[in-house]
Amino acid sequence: MKRSSATASDLQSLREALRNLQPGAAHQAQNPPTPGAIFAPARHAAALDPQRALVVGNRGVGKSFWSAVLTHEKTRESIQSSYPRLPLKSIRAVLGFHEDAGKDASPSPSPELLKALCAEGNEPETIWRAVLVKALNAELREGLPASLKEIIAWSAADVERSEHFLRQADNNFFENKKIFLVVFDALDRLGSNWEIITPLTRGVLRLALDMRGFRAMKAKIFMRTDQSKDDSVFSFPDASKLRSATVELDWRRAELFGLIYKHLGENPNTRACMLRLAGGDDGDNVAEKLLGDESPQEELFYRLAGEYMGAGPKRGRTYTWIYDHLADTFGETSPRSFLTAIQKSAQQLPSPSKTAIDYIGIRAGVQEASQVRVRELKEDYDWIDTVLRALEGLEVPCEPRVFTRRWTERSTVKKITSDAARQSRLLPLELVGNRPDPEAALLQAMANIGVVEFRTENRINVPDIFRVAAGIKRRGGVRPPSSARRG
Repeated sequence: MKRSSATASDLQSLREALRNLQPGAAHQAQNPPTPGAIFAPARHAAALDPQRALVVGNRGVGKSFWSAVLTHEKTRESIQSSYPRLPLKSIRAVLGFHEDAGKDASPSPSPELLKALCAEGNEPETIWRAVLVKALNAELREGLPASLKEIIAWSAADVERSEHFLRQADNNFFENKKIFLVVFDALDRLGSNWEIITPLTRGVLRLALDMRGFRAMKAKIFMRTDQSKDDSVFSFPDASKLRSATVELDWRRAELFGLIYKHLGENPNTRACMLRLAGGDDGDNVAEKLLGDESPQEELFYRLAGEYMGAGPKRGRTYTWIYDHLADTFGETSPRSFLTAIQKSAQQLPSPSKTAIDYIGIRAGVQEASQVRVRELKEDYDWIDTVLRALEGLEVPCEPRVFTRRWTERSTVKKITSDAARQSRLLPLELVGNRPDPEAALLQAMANIGVVEFRTENRINVPDIFRVAAGIKRRGGVRPPSSARRG
């Protein structure tokens, strides 16, 4: 792209558009996004592929979002052009489980019903197979029993008849060139504790493995990162076939910047401003490249934000700096964190005169995004706030014992265990059972969700995206804002 000078009016329009970014709230699988709100990164095709059963990702990367897209016809068909190799228009999808299971018309059983069915001695895989039969019955109108309890009894009374029904259903979809997809989301909501959740999760996985034998009926499972690291849920024959084909759901830098430029391109006025600043003669071609090509993305961002995080290159370049400082230990940044940082940087006053945003605003944006990311994680990991608060004032990198000693001194494990029991919340998976060193198990739990990284055996670090909100220090790092520090 050739360089183009931006007018003050252009910069103001772009700044206002960035100020009005909507980082958004967490999505729920039963509530589809509007087609216009969908940004479809090419790499996410594997997460939507009906042949890939298991999709793993941390909080905020889009598991429930894509569950909703897959299970609603209008949104599913709206992205067909973005993923032309996927048979999205041929899919008939239902939710097998989701966050609000039992409160809608889907065949998803509520956690209370699941608990009751397990208490009656039913195996988890038997329950999920009944969920599949119930979903198929609603689709094919075969007049089978309506409740899961009745379907389980119906299947047990004549196993051969039940198997015949499933084969016939598979043949029906295959002959009509359709794919029946049962989608499982929010598996951490299957019950009130891991003793209930883990066997039910294993049952979902066993069903998905069994459904690989059908030609036109498949399962899609969206799972949290920490659950995917739990070997006990994969403790059944041939589980490696699912695990080896896992899709890691994440967002790379080009995709997040593409999300920003999509927003700027949706309004005709800001689209024109953006293209003038990009200096492209071919507007449509330039706009398309800005959605995923790092080279033009980077050039444009330097014109929007300035090139450096200070007076020169020693402080780093804005395009790489903001992504790196928002990433967890897996190198992953959530869309909500990224959008929050950009939005906050545009709201920073006084506004820069030569760019839409600047490095001062970007630093403030990272501070705000850190707060948001910790709140975001707390939606899945209730204990994260208590655990991080206990580390305030420490400096990283440090030895692991610095963290574990602080947790011991402040009885952190005892506190989160007590809170979990009193409020029916989940403990870290790593603390389930009798652990000889619970503080070390807690440290591993933090590593498994990307909050702590082991740089060497004797050195750990916390990325800025969590460190800043927790008031943990790092020499030369982004400073926690005074409002973020806790007493």
